Amino acid sequence: MARLGNGFVDLSLPISNVEIALHDYAYNPRRGLEKLHIALLSLQEISRPKIVNTSYYQRLSSLLNAVDGLLVSGSPYFSHYHSAFLSATDALFQAALAWQFGSDRSQQLDGLLSAERSCWAVVMSIADEKDVSLMYRNYEARLDSTQLSSMSVDAYLEAFSSAGRVSFQLDSVKGSRLSGRFLLISVQSLSWLKRRFPSLQWQVLSINEKEPLRALCELSFLPLFQNVSMSRDSRYRLLALFEDRFKALFYQEFSSLFSLDLTYVDQSRRLVPSVNNVTTFEQDEHLAYLPVRHGGMVYLGGRMLSDIDSKMAYVKCLGRDYLSYFLYEIDTSFGRFVFDQQECFGRYKIDEGDFFLEGAFCWFKPAEGVKAKVLLNMPLIASDCASFCQLPEAITQVLVVKQGELYFAIPYFFICEVEAVCSAMPAPRSWIKNIWLNQTNVPLLEPWLLSKSMLPKIDCWPEKNKSTYPSKNGYYFGRLCGTVFWIEADLILALLPYKAPSSVVSFEDVEHRFVSFLIHDDQSYDKVIPEALLSNEGSSSIDKMTFSVILEWMGQSVVLSFASCDWSATLPASNGIKEFSLPSEEVISGCGNIISHLASFQDGDLVLNKKNYLSFVAGFWPSSSLA
Repeated sequence: MARLGNGFVDLSLPISNVEIALHDYAYNPRRGLEKLHIALLSLQEISRPKIVNTSYYQRLSSLLNAVDGLLVSGSPYFSHYHSAFLSATDALFQAALAWQFGSDRSQQLDGLLSAERSCWAVVMSIADEKDVSLMYRNYEARLDSTQLSSMSVDAYLEAFSSAGRVSFQLDSVKGSRLSGRFLLISVQSLSWLKRRFPSLQWQVLSINEKEPLRALCELSFLPLFQNVSMSRDSRYRLLALFEDRFKALFYQEFSSLFSLDLTYVDQSRRLVPSVNNVTTFEQDEHLAYLPVRHGGMVYLGGRMLSDIDSKMAYVKCLGRDYLSYFLYEIDTSFGRFVFDQQECFGRYKIDEGDFFLEGAFCWFKPAEGVKAKVLLNMPLIASDCASFCQLPEAITQVLVVKQGELYFAIPYFFICEVEAVCSAMPAPRSWIKNIWLNQTNVPLLEPWLLSKSMLPKIDCWPEKNKSTYPSKNGYYFGRLCGTVFWIEADLILALLPYKAPSSVVSFEDVEHRFVSFLIHDDQSYDKVIPEALLSNEGSSSIDKMTFSVILEWMGQSVVLSFASCDWSATLPASNGIKEFSLPSEEVISGCGNIISHLASFQDGDLVLNKKNYLSFVAGFWPSSSLA
């Protein structure tokens, strides 16, 4: 492979990155393909202004599409793909080097880019989706305690997680040695797995037809649930059949995660998502375990049995919950809120005599051994609600809700039953427990009732899905804070007609803050840059917004609004364009400072790309987690 750049296009770094990526592809296919994708995008970026060769860009585009196709298909490894990628990237680098010595030299090497070459035939067959295997297999890999292995069970689980869905079944323990079986669902071949993990005893159990079905079910459930053009009876019959199969294939009882002699497992019969990648966790008989839905994900929660007031921690993320549930929607003096009926103890008509004082709070006892704290205020206020606290003597009915191991009695004026699907959030948030979507896609808020000091400690995070969307070329540009921003197209998750975000007021301790969020598909995005901060033309400019843009990279999603938005294949040739960066001489402490910083660039345009995107996010949300 060509090693050195020459002249005005420095190819040394792309060459090095491609070599590393193709080396990794043989050992960790997904990681290798992800690195190759980034390296090829970098090559495309540095080539575009300097190299003028139509065949070169056609072959580079085909190679990028092929890599995208493999990532979407589970990142399978095949030796003929590997050989084709080696030859194809070598041809691209030789063609790029030749162009720097003039068009005559470049024409001499045009044959390297011919579609008739075997390497390009393989690449284009993948890009055209003619040669991508989507066959998943169920594998068993036996770990024998008598065999010497340099890898622990956890190390194997981590390595297998890049190849597919994995779990470990423990058979026996002899001293410090474990015997058991890894169960892996993967598109990788048996020969690759044996070569990659030779210490394990491998066999194919069966062809797995469920894995492609899982993606189909996950993508289809909400659109079917919200389909209003179908007759009500037909839709509910189809949903019932769909839900029964979904539960049978991809859900399990919560109790199945534990050994039979564990003393306390709450809601043991509740269905939870089947675990994707089970990492071992030590079951502690001194802990109480319970399932918790937070931000659309279901977590395995645990707390000390000896102290009911102890803080709960998330032990494991079990996966996304896609099904619909029946909720109670209540109208309170702070707005409308919803609660899963599975987590409601009951609703009661009461009078002032049913309350009793203990410490500084009112309590209600709906049953023997159950004590519910009466909530005279709520942690959230709907933006369109004139909130007020009810006096105890004015309360006539309450809904008793259980969160964690604590009970709360919520006064309400009106109650009804609604069916909804829980939207997913980028990460669990402290200001909201869940945002639900009803059949008309209206967001319904389920607040945390636990105090901030009692909110679950998050020791685990939902698995971040790697982007499997085809790569995008060029830049989108629009005006932000009086400055024209050129945004790398690969950062654009969605470009939508303008949609006003929803907003609430969140109380944490004695402080309150405004929180905005936007719903797109089945996702809730709560990092929304307010339109009022994005313009120097006054509040009337809010009405002029015509696009809502969702940016996403490295698990960080941001919503912003543009009055206009256009696309360009390349950046304009102008010395006035600069890459966005945070000021090093001062500490950014919130929206006010970052807006002032952006306003200082009004004489030039700014570029937002993958290199500076996380800095841009941190400028608006300096205290937010970038996990």
